Amino acid sequence: MKVYQLLADALVKHGVDTVFGLLGDANMFLVSDLVGRHGVRFVAARNENAAVMMADGYARVTGRCAVATVTQGPGLAVAGAALTIARQAGTPLVLVAGDTPSGDPGHVQNFPQQPFALATAGRMVPVEGAAGAARDVAAAFRLARSAGGPVVLNVPMDLQDEDVTDGVLAPATVAAPRPPGPPVPHPDDVAMLAERLRDAKRPVVLAGRGAEAAAAAVRDLADHSGAVLATTLMGAGVFEGHPYCLGVAGGLARPLTRRVLGEADLVLAFGAGLNRWTADHGRLFAQAEVVGVDIDAAALGARWPVDAQVVGDAGAVAAAVAAVLPLISRPQWRSAELAREVATADPFAGLVPLEAADRIDPRAFLRVCARRLPRRRTTVVGVGHFGGWPNLLLDSPAVDRALIAPWDFGSIGVGLPFAVGAAVGRPDRPVVAFEGDGSLLTGLGELDTLARTGAAVLLIVLDDAAYGAEVRKLRPRGVDPSLARFPERDLAAVARALGVPAWTVTDEAGADAAFDAVLPVTGPALLHVRVHPGAVQEHF
Repeated sequence: MKVYQLLADALVKHGVDTVFGLLGDANMFLVSDLVGRHGVRFVAARNENAAVMMADGYARVTGRCAVATVTQGPGLAVAGAALTIARQAGTPLVLVAGDTPSGDPGHVQNFPQQPFALATAGRMVPVEGAAGAARDVAAAFRLARSAGGPVVLNVPMDLQDEDVTDGVLAPATVAAPRPPGPPVPHPDDVAMLAERLRDAKRPVVLAGRGAEAAAAAVRDLADHSGAVLATTLMGAGVFEGHPYCLGVAGGLARPLTRRVLGEADLVLAFGAGLNRWTADHGRLFAQAEVVGVDIDAAALGARWPVDAQVVGDAGAVAAAVAAVLPLISRPQWRSAELAREVATADPFAGLVPLEAADRIDPRAFLRVCARRLPRRRTTVVGVGHFGGWPNLLLDSPAVDRALIAPWDFGSIGVGLPFAVGAAVGRPDRPVVAFEGDGSLLTGLGELDTLARTGAAVLLIVLDDAAYGAEVRKLRPRGVDPSLARFPERDLAAVARALGVPAWTVTDEAGADAAFDAVLPVTGPALLHVRVHPGAVQEHF
């Protein structure tokens, strides 16, 4: 047995059945063994950065620790942005990275992989010998699962090809550890929250993805205290159907949500990663005290200041506060008029689309999407000016891990690879991914990956022939935005050349016709939507 075979055995013992990656000298025999001897599915990407993003998308929809692999030197270096995204998001992910032979510092692909891994992923486990290989694999999975975030498992190429001597223990089957139970909330914290809710005139209960499992208890507390409800973007849909749920808070809040939250005097946030976008740079909660409740103490106030903080499980804290709080009625805050406004709110009300001969207003296109897209889907929204429209105008419940917005590092080029990973992880529902033209052009090769996987992904490319965010920021300052504009390209033809069926959309009738052709989504498809560049998302 070779060491790479021992590593393959150890990975499989940890439940690995899918690996994303790109072959090179320092990982090709490991991958071959995983596929040939163990039947592991290998999703071969065209770029290492995209491979790690695919693994990230897979982890986000499944909740499992994902695995990717890249080769030495440039293979690891190219994956830096994806590793940073996963680190910022806390995605459990193990990246098996080959390394140059330890005795060959002059190797053309040699570079200091450890400091690079620490600067991007944040953690690295080096495999230094056959005797400790299984232990090192276990350590990488333990770190990724317990602390959250990626871990680089670094394995020199020459070590992988060594023979495993007698006496080296075979890897044992390892069950994923059961997470610890929720901590009991401190009585002083419970009393403090109850007092603030009693004293508030216009309270809001805000939930993030971290409160999804506790949605019933958090909703009950809001009902008990007379608070209105809202969610972060990542928690969208947690309170779906509640008559006083205002929807997503933040820069992408709809007008009704923005108006009501602007009047709040207390925001009680459960499992919510508060940041500048959730608070719309301070404009949204300007009059309110903000109190954060999170099971992770390090998350409280990390990206946006809070006036008070409580460490604890969202459900346990909400239930404990409701138990000591008298029932509060707030008919002026939870009014019949507000319930009527919530029930009848139309995000497209008053829309007067911009007209052009060969361009569609993105808001008009999203209006067609709202009618035609399947409700049961995974939605992926890439990074760019275009990303504001689907999040503002479409109801895309994030419950059951159905929304991926990989904006954690602000890196473009994320929509397509995250969509592929999500589709591989949850083949039971189609993926609808929104991407921009500039973003897609950073990784066109992954259209080939999409075609090869045959995954049920509808990629919607909102093409303004520009880097729209830069145009939006340059123009008001009197700077010529032409540097951020580009010639029009036939992206549908490119997609078809790479094996993905594609349609071009320039008006609402064409959008309906394209949806007639692609729905239901059962395999790869691309809509190249030429959007009017004059439509501006002000709060994105």
